[in-house]
Amino acid sequence: MKPQTPSPILVFGALIFVQVLFGLNYVLSKVVVDVFPPLVWASARIIIAAIIMVGIAFFSGTDAPKPDRKFFIPLIAFSLLGIIINQSSFLVGLHYTTSTNSAILNTLIPVVTLMIVTFRGQEPLTLKRGLGFISAFAGVLVIRKVENFSLSNTTLIGDLLTILNCISYGFFLAYSKPFFQKYNRMWATAWMFLYGSVGLTLLATPQWFTFEMPVLTPVLIGCMIFGVLGATVLTYFLNFWALAYARSSSVALFIYLQPIVAAALAWFWFQEPPTARTLISSLLIFCGVLLGLSREPAKAPIAVQEVRN
Repeated sequence: MKPQTPSPILVFGALIFVQVLFGLNYVLSKVVVDVFPPLVWASARIIIAAIIMVGIAFFSGTDAPKPDRKFFIPLIAFSLLGIIINQSSFLVGLHYTTSTNSAILNTLIPVVTLMIVTFRGQEPLTLKRGLGFISAFAGVLVIRKVENFSLSNTTLIGDLLTILNCISYGFFLAYSKPFFQKYNRMWATAWMFLYGSVGLTLLATPQWFTFEMPVLTPVLIGCMIFGVLGATVLTYFLNFWALAYARSSSVALFIYLQPIVAAALAWFWFQEPPTARTLISSLLIFCGVLLGLSREPAKAPIAVQEVRN
């Protein structure tokens, strides 16, 4: 018996919710990394998230994975690409470059993903989809103020690490789709967190030895709870769940909605009204996403596919 395929609206709704959580994460995680070393926080966050996700998977009543190398061996590679390299290179890269450079360079993730799936023959590159990615990419560059992007010797290491983050996550989205179609997403997410916690903790070991616990204010505790539950457990699980049903490039394309979410949050919380630049870029991004997600006639794969056993 084949599992019931969810509605495309439900899948895309989950991906939009992920971008809302990530938009909140940009604001709230800044509070945490101001007092925690980035790798220490990444390590602690993924360890707690792993414990929570294992508990959820265990009490969900779903069958735990059998001791099968076809399940556990690929997860090592996916954990390296989707958590360890991705998180460490992003956070350390952000430390050594400007926030503007980091924000602009991270828009390469959907581009890298589209290039990989096209090169592998996973998805066709049609004119409509190509124009959609170009439009969304241009919109993000406008809202991120690409004119402030600058390359220099002082930011070179951070810029290269940020690009490594983009390449790593692009490969993860492209190659992990069949795996998440085949296996239970709760247990797969839990084991990815377990693998990721080991890798990130090894990388953070030097910082752990010199780490001193800061004063835990109510605001800091709230931001830390969100960082674990909202920005890690929910975002990763929903992304992995959606990846089983949506095209890899579609999952990546939704990343372009994050700056719009961030702008909306700034309007809500900091009374920063949207400018003409924000409106123009939002229009470009929305048009690009609609084009990129549109179904193709005839032979092209639809955005949401059946799960095959």
